Amino acid sequence: MANKRIEYIDNLKFIAILAVIVAHALSLIGGAEVLHFRLAKIDQLCRFAVPLFLMITGALFLNKDIILKDYLKKRVIRVIYPLIFFTVLIYISKITNNVLYYYWYSWMIIGVLLAVPIINKFIQHSNEKEIEYYIIIFIIFSIFNQVCNIYNIKYALDISFFYTPVSYLILGYYLFNKKTNTSPNKLIILSVVLFIITSVIKMKTGNYNYSHEFHTYLDLSLLQIIQVTSVFIFIKSIYDKKGILYKFLEVNIIKKFNLSVSRASYGMYLVQHPIIFGILPPLVKPMKLTGTQSFIFYIITVITVFIISWLLVLILSKIPFIKKFSGYY
Repeated sequence: MANKRIEYIDNLKFIAILAVIVAHALSLIGGAEVLHFRLAKIDQLCRFAVPLFLMITGALFLNKDIILKDYLKKRVIRVIYPLIFFTVLIYISKITNNVLYYYWYSWMIIGVLLAVPIINKFIQHSNEKEIEYYIIIFIIFSIFNQVCNIYNIKYALDISFFYTPVSYLILGYYLFNKKTNTSPNKLIILSVVLFIITSVIKMKTGNYNYSHEFHTYLDLSLLQIIQVTSVFIFIKSIYDKKGILYKFLEVNIIKKFNLSVSRASYGMYLVQHPIIFGILPPLVKPMKLTGTQSFIFYIITVITVFIISWLLVLILSKIPFIKKFSGYY
């Protein structure tokens, strides 16, 4: 399996880990409001982060010639080592007692990665129409399940095979490989419009439709599928278009920073949890902030946690015998 970097995938990883930190930092400001807008609603702008990470996994890992032993050693173990390292470190330091709960994504992604060699066989032996069939069933069942949840309807239909984290992998693979005659400009505009519409609806409704079957916070609703798809298409189209934003991303220092954050993204996910949920709450609790002050504090916190998380992972990746536990790859 080749290690060649794909620039827009690195950019998607950057956006995904930033979105994770933006969402988690909201826990520090409670019910703060600015101009009658409850800041906690920003969370719904960022819930595409985990689905996006799953879609990136599908784009990179599916339709590959997988040698099972090498795959387990190179792909699965490198996710487990950092998880064990940071879990033990946090327990020893007693920063928080809820580390297993906070690291739900890591446990989920381990299960997903274990399933990749099996899903990969389906992808390798399927044509585009057959993959589209899977995605259509995924979308239909997402709508069906959400309607039933809203109206508290009990049902016996079980096609939950299509309603799992793996579905995002297949969606990511499909979008990664899909060729279209539509111009990048039109796709950029369309993706921006869809992101705005779905985000506004999600903020107004809450859109809490998590997958309780898997005891995770993974959102599998139609709105989430559209929102994360719009982010994926937007970034992919920017690199196709090679316009002003693309030129900015190609500035050498921006490009190197983007790549470094992309490589550190898993480690940053692990590091920012104890900072946001363990270290900062006791420091923030005594503070009495107005809505505006809370918002300024929130922005500063997001930037600070992002930089500190990145630097810590980067430093750990430079230390012999520790680097394999850093989550930097």
